[in-house]
Amino acid sequence: MSVQAHPQSGPMLRILLLEDSVLDAELVTEALASADLTVSMERVDTAADFVRAVQEGGWDIILADYRLPAFDGLSALEIAQARAPGTPFVFVSGALGEEVAVEALKRGATDYVLKHSLDRLPGTVLRALAEARERAGKRQAQDALQTLLDQRTALLHELDHRVKNNLQLLLSLIGIEIRQAGDDQTRQVLGRMRERLQALAAAHRDLYDGKGAARFDASSFAKGLCQELTAALPEVRIVPEFEVENVEVEAAKAAPIALLFNEIVVNALSHAYIERHGKLKLTLRIRDGVLLFQLSDDAFSPEEKQAAQNSASGTVLRALSRQLDAHVEWPAGEPATLVRVTMPAQDVS
Repeated sequence: MSVQAHPQSGPMLRILLLEDSVLDAELVTEALASADLTVSMERVDTAADFVRAVQEGGWDIILADYRLPAFDGLSALEIAQARAPGTPFVFVSGALGEEVAVEALKRGATDYVLKHSLDRLPGTVLRALAEARERAGKRQAQDALQTLLDQRTALLHELDHRVKNNLQLLLSLIGIEIRQAGDDQTRQVLGRMRERLQALAAAHRDLYDGKGAARFDASSFAKGLCQELTAALPEVRIVPEFEVENVEVEAAKAAPIALLFNEIVVNALSHAYIERHGKLKLTLRIRDGVLLFQLSDDAFSPEEKQAAQNSASGTVLRALSRQLDAHVEWPAGEPATLVRVTMPAQDVS
């Protein structure tokens, strides 16, 4: 049964009323009309009719008695939540104890009104509708944000894939040039370029790793770098050891830090181990707002320390140091320490 109330103003509200009493339905309609609410109400009193009406959809709010001869409000609430999620559901009952009311609210009812207090019904309906609109707005905003996030994540993955492919292509091309080079000096220069590109590729892999991280795990990268470079040296017994704390930097600094670490470690392995054995002790930590990156052994000879320092005075190292505001020190009075790099840690954690 459909009932319409036409007060002076206001949007038409489509209300589904689960109620077996015609008189009570008229009282509900009158209570809403007296508050200048324009309503189009359909009354149902059986489970089958309620399911049919809910499936038809388009309801602004559902009002339901708690007990009916062959049906009940809690069952109706369960049906509404499954088939019309987001639609406000208000119990309008002659007698609803406190425990029952609490249980109904726990199960998802929006509110309840007692039939002897129908003057509260218009305010309850308006509040329920306002809350529903607010929830719908939040869901729409969240859905829009999720869509934007999904789009940007897909774009990031595509960019990540292209960068990896381009780096791999460059590494392959340099490998061809190395094999075709006519002299050792050219092969050596190209080999250094390949090592730097490999460091960039490793930093890119660690930074994104399919997730697009905003922070770069410098400690994990530095440990992996030392392990890979020492393992790649033929007939050399240089064992890496680590005193490394968790250090992360902003993504924008990943590339220069990776290149700086690579430059320092490759230089040490190439020039500071004349006997081609020993330990490569890596220290990486933050103290008093300063990041420390240090390489040491049990002891270096003056000749080893000087050879490493002389070979590391190139343009690449100086440019990377300036970019990171880093200071590179070769402590002459500390035989165990080969090189110490310090830099501000404002953007490091």
